[in-house]
Amino acid sequence: MKKLYYAFLAAASVVVLSTCSKSSSVEEQTDLSGSFPGNEKVVIDASKMEEAVLDMVNEHRSSIGVSALISSPSSYKYAQEHNTYMISKNKLSHDNFDARASDIATEINAVEVGENVARFYSSAALVVEGWLNSTSHKETLEKAFTHTTLSVQLDKDGRPYFTQIFMKIESNNP
Repeated sequence: MKKLYYAFLAAASVVVLSTCSKSSSVEEQTDLSGSFPGNEKVVIDASKMEEAVLDMVNEHRSSIGVSALISSPSSYKYAQEHNTYMISKNKLSHDNFDARASDIATEINAVEVGENVARFYSSAALVVEGWLNSTSHKETLEKAFTHTTLSVQLDKDGRPYFTQIFMKIESNNP
C-alpha cells in the first residue's frame, strides 16, 4: 500500500515545464509532463497511441460542439521532426515553432497553426487529460482548427514524446 501511495504521489507531482504555441506568437508556460511508473515496465505502441489520442481529441471536440479535425498526413513530418528534436534535447519545447508553422502554412495554405506538446504520459487518456487540464493547451485543442497531425515518438528508454499540430485551412468555396 505504501508503494502505491508513493507511486500516486509521484504521478501527481511530477510535472515539467512546457508551452503551448500558436501562430499568433502568444505563449503560456504550462507544465505538461506525465510521470512514468517507477519500477514498472510499460511498453507503448506509438502508432496505436497516436490513433487513440486523435480519437479522444476528436471525441472531446464533438462533445463541446466543435468540428472533428481532419488528418493532415503531409504535416506529419513536422510533428515527427519536432519530437526527434525534443528527444535529442531531453526537454519539452516549442523551439523553432514559427519556422515550422510557416512551412506548414505555405505547404497546405493554413491561415493559422497551433501546437501542443507533452512527454512521459503512459496512456492516451492521460495525455489528453493533461492537455485539457492546462488552460493554454485546452484552448488550442478546442479552437476552430480544421486539420491536425500527431506524432508520438519514444525516447531510448521507451518514454513517449507527443507533438500535435493544429491547422486552420479556410476553403475558398462559399
